[in-house]
Amino acid sequence: MHFIYFYNELICRRFDIDGQWFQFGRRQGLSYGNIPKIVAPEISLGGNYAFDVSGRFYSTTTIYGYIMKESCNVSYETLMAILNSKLCWWFISNTGTVLAQGYYRYKPAYLKPLPIPQISKETDSEIKSLVAGLAKQDASNRRFLERKIDIAIYNLYSINDDDIELINRTC
Repeated sequence: MHFIYFYNELICRRFDIDGQWFQFGRRQGLSYGNIPKIVAPEISLGGNYAFDVSGRFYSTTTIYGYIMKESCNVSYETLMAILNSKLCWWFISNTGTVLAQGYYRYKPAYLKPLPIPQISKETDSEIKSLVAGLAKQDASNRRFLERKIDIAIYNLYSINDDDIELINRTC
């Protein structure tokens, strides 16, 4: 009998969420479900950022969604290129804590110290076009484009040749 009372109490609570029993108890993040964003797993071996152009994807935990402020004058594609770059991987692997088998956490708090430089419209357009080309290429051409994107990111941060060699050797 106790079970029936408990069950009835739970059923009543379900209807207490704005009158819609199927809704999430905590609605945080639901308003971001239909807008473009960059998505990424919390734990990763290198950058694994993707652009959710249509805003179709939503996750509750261990996947982060990054939404640009309206004041940002850089494309999502360029920001994604920075986050997927060897430079960002080098930054995370030198400032974060390694997990099992070389994986790292890519929490927003760990990325916050990575500065985003001023990016001209021309450079943004160039990187955006390289990123768009990645989806259209086979594996060997994709590696070539990824190297070109890494070079563009190094140039954004004015990384010298010695440091580029160090980053490429360690990542």
